Amino acid sequence: LPFLKTHHTQALILGTGGASAAVQWVLQKLNIQFQIVSRRGNAIEENTEMKASLSYDQLAASVIESHTLIINTSPLGMYPNTNEAPPIAYEGITAQHHLYDLVYNPIETLFMKNGLAKGATVQNGLAMLHIQAEESWAIWNAKM
Repeated sequence: LPFLKTHHTQALILGTGGASAAVQWVLQKLNIQFQIVSRRGNAIEENTEMKASLSYDQLAASVIESHTLIINTSPLGMYPNTNEAPPIAYEGITAQHHLYDLVYNPIETLFMKNGLAKGATVQNGLAMLHIQAEESWAIWNAKM
């Protein structure tokens, strides 16, 4: 939340796994419109509801420009494959963008570096990992 600005009204979620589903839930709660990006770009069945998705090939710079919040939920760029990054049109990223990479190792991924080079704000998934661990600890230690 501290990174979100009033102009972050449209998001791209890169990836379709479990982390993507969690991000979708949060964005819905925050009333932020989003599109899901997958390798194949077909409709994705989720909770008996079909959500349209884009493929990475469909991400022209104009699509990137209009979605100022980009969240990578895929493992692209995670150690040891630190030279990988989601194949998006980085030329469409501006200083109005915020790139959130759920990857936390390395601390600064190539996805984040590409965003920083364009003036975007970035964050990694380390804080989310810590929060998840704390919540898990609380659940496992709750008195019943």
